[in-house]
Amino acid sequence: MSDIRRDGEEEFIERMARVLRAPETFDDTFEEDLVRAIRADRPIDRPSPLRQLRPLTPAWWRAPASLRMSPLAGLALAASLVIATSVGTLRLTAPRSATIVPAVAEAIHDTVHVVRFVFVGKVKSVSLVGDFNKWGASATPLSTSGSRDTWVVSVPVPRGRHEYAFIVDGTRWVADPFAVRNTDDFSTESSIIAVGS
Repeated sequence: MSDIRRDGEEEFIERMARVLRAPETFDDTFEEDLVRAIRADRPIDRPSPLRQLRPLTPAWWRAPASLRMSPLAGLALAASLVIATSVGTLRLTAPRSATIVPAVAEAIHDTVHVVRFVFVGKVKSVSLVGDFNKWGASATPLSTSGSRDTWVVSVPVPRGRHEYAFIVDGTRWVADPFAVRNTDDFSTESSIIAVGS
C-alpha cells in the first residue's frame, strides 16, 4: 500500500516540477491586457499552470463559499451571540447569597539578596546545593577565585531561613565550616543562613 502511495506522490511531484520548470512565455498583448484588467478591476483571464495539475482535494473544498443575509438577520445573529455570552458569564459569577471576602495581598519586597558562598580546599570541583535551588547538585557550580584553593559563587537568595551544603568532587557532602550547622534525622549536616532579617 505504501509503495502505491509513494509512486502516486512521486508522480504528482514530478508533474508539479515539470510545470514549474517550464519557461513562462508572454505574448505581445500581455502588458496591454494587464493594464486593461487593472483599470477594469477584474482578474486577467490567463490560466495558471498550477490549475492544470490534478487537484488533491475535492472540488467543493476549494469552491469559495459566501454567506448572504439581510441586515435584520445579521442583527438577530449578533443579538443571539450577545445573549449567549451573557448567559455564560452569569453562570460563572457568585450567587448573591455568597459572602465576598476581600483578598489581602501580601507585601511584595523587591529587594534582591545576593549571597556570596565561599569554599576553601584543594579539590577538583564544588557545587552549591540548598533549598533555594531545589537541592540540584549541578544547578550552582562554584568557580575558582584568586587562588586555586578558593571557590566562590554569588547567588540571589530569597528572604528567610535557608539550608545549604557543598558537593565536593561530585560525591562528598560538606557543610559550610564557617556557618551555623543543622543535623537532620539521618545525621546529615547542612549549614543554615538567614537572609534579609
